[in-house]
Amino acid sequence: MAIENDPIASSELETIFQGLRQRVVITKFTQTVKEYVKSSNPDIILMGLTFRDKKELEFVLELRRDVITQSIPILALIPKEDPTFKSNLKALGFTDFMVKPLFKQTLLDRIQSLIEEYKFSESSKTRDNVSFVIIDREHGKVLFQCRANLKRYVFPEFKKIFTPNFLKSLQGEYVGFDIRAVPDVGKEEVEVFERVVKIFVGMDRISIIAGRHMGAFIEHAQEDERIIVFMAPTEFDDYMKVEEQRKEDLRKKSKKEKTIPAGATVTEKEQPETTPVPEVENKEVVETKKEENG
Repeated sequence: MAIENDPIASSELETIFQGLRQRVVITKFTQTVKEYVKSSNPDIILMGLTFRDKKELEFVLELRRDVITQSIPILALIPKEDPTFKSNLKALGFTDFMVKPLFKQTLLDRIQSLIEEYKFSESSKTRDNVSFVIIDREHGKVLFQCRANLKRYVFPEFKKIFTPNFLKSLQGEYVGFDIRAVPDVGKEEVEVFERVVKIFVGMDRISIIAGRHMGAFIEHAQEDERIIVFMAPTEFDDYMKVEEQRKEDLRKKSKKEKTIPAGATVTEKEQPETTPVPEVENKEVVETKKEENG
């Protein structure tokens, strides 16, 4: 279900969803929408935001307070990047966000991924009210919290979670496994984790928040170049900040290099404007003139 007041954005969504097998309802933000959401019980809600009407955010918080709609994934569609919104995403009741304009395949992949996470989470709740893997997803980061014996309970769940669509949606994200609540980790569990890591194709390193199990990875891990182990979540967060800063520095450096004209050097480009000095063959002549002028 998509809620979008902007007629242009609404038309774009209609084009994106045209021809799909799934039934998609696109509607405007009205007072009757909440009751419709409760009666239709959609797999996901796409919420177009303007940041001009506080009722949009109040509506989402109201959905989160209702037992029927509290777990439905809500994907915010925002008009521009907003750091404040990003940092308060979860508190405002949203599951994830995307910035307009939307690209068809990227949007469809994100929707599919969020629906799969939601259905897996719901099925886990109905299985003796025990969830062996909790997926905590924020923009740019996905953390899998493992809460039971890895070999017996958690690894079988991974087979259900890591579908091709879900793995595709993780490209460019920081992926971590929090195993601090796992009762015991030995050589067998470490070996299986190393096999799990290999399915994340195209990603540099996968993070493990190991806590007291850190020694097991230090002793038994063979895939040192693919796994990075932390004691606590704060270390994982610090690592992400450092990596983001490193990437930002590389982007700035690349952008700077592209702006330099062909054949020019950085020094030439950055020199302040001065009175042109006639070209001469002998460098000493130029230096002599400078001394005379000084």
